[in-house]
Amino acid sequence: MTTFTGILTVGIKELSMRCGYCKGKIGFWRGLSDREFCNEEHRRRGRAISARNARESLIYGDEDLYDLVQDEKKKKQKSSKLQAQIIVVLSTIMIGVLAFSAATGSTGPQNLGPKAISLTGEFAKSNPIVAQANEYLKGIIPSESPVKIHEDFSQGVKGWVGGRASEWDSDKGRMKPSSLKIWKPSVKLADYRMEFEGQIDKNAMSWAFRAPDLRNYYATKIVVRKNGSLPVADIVRYAVVNGFERDRQRLPLPISVRPDTLYHVQMSVRGEHFVTRVNGQIVDAWTDSKLKRGGVGFFAEKGESSSIHWVDVREEREGIFGRLFAMGFFVSPVNLYVITD
Repeated sequence: MTTFTGILTVGIKELSMRCGYCKGKIGFWRGLSDREFCNEEHRRRGRAISARNARESLIYGDEDLYDLVQDEKKKKQKSSKLQAQIIVVLSTIMIGVLAFSAATGSTGPQNLGPKAISLTGEFAKSNPIVAQANEYLKGIIPSESPVKIHEDFSQGVKGWVGGRASEWDSDKGRMKPSSLKIWKPSVKLADYRMEFEGQIDKNAMSWAFRAPDLRNYYATKIVVRKNGSLPVADIVRYAVVNGFERDRQRLPLPISVRPDTLYHVQMSVRGEHFVTRVNGQIVDAWTDSKLKRGGVGFFAEKGESSSIHWVDVREEREGIFGRLFAMGFFVSPVNLYVITD
């Protein structure tokens, strides 16, 4: 009889995820299967808001947005049930492993006795089935935790590259961008969620993502089209490839704005799919394959001015293991052994 067990190092830490509807904190167990809403009622209401904006986008002329939003919802619904089942199975295995360790006093392979065989050793090389399973596990279990970084500009523009430091002004803990600067710790990332908070001081607020350098990046802007007591704004997006702008699109921003509006922006960057949320509502979604990886940044063109309060970047990984690592559920990868009786 062959029994598979594992030696896991498990850590739980405080989560900082916020509900997309009420902005309240999402609990630990809820966060295992849903990192966007704190309960089902708020998920339903949040989806209703997003669906209404998506339907309205048909009026604005961006027919692709509605289809992308519906596809995203279907994928989440299909995967959430499977992820919940995997969590239950994984938790059962973890409890069993911890119980076995407590009963035997084992802390590693050296205490498992002479019949303990590492799945990554000679046994794996001589057994095709075990070797294939080992390769599969290597592919789905990340070797390190995803990148999670935060910037509040309390140290100025340290860690940002491009242009002169004096080109960006600081005002009461808020950064006012000028020429494009890229956040260096994010440059090597491919899939991630960018989240920041800022205000438009004059005409527009602009940001960049998937920026490996200053001549290649995707740009998005919230541009005030009509000033006054009830301003009207647009969202503008385009790509810059080898220093040349391409594929500029301009769409009405389907949310109410005021001169003092504080914009909470979330950019989902995953593969060729990009989704922009402003103040909890989906305002744009599209696909593009020009740039595969790169960091985030901010800039302001001539006649524009904005204030950025803070920015977070959280690397996104596919699959349940990536989600558990992203939440800090595991702090080290799994080491598997086989014990033969």
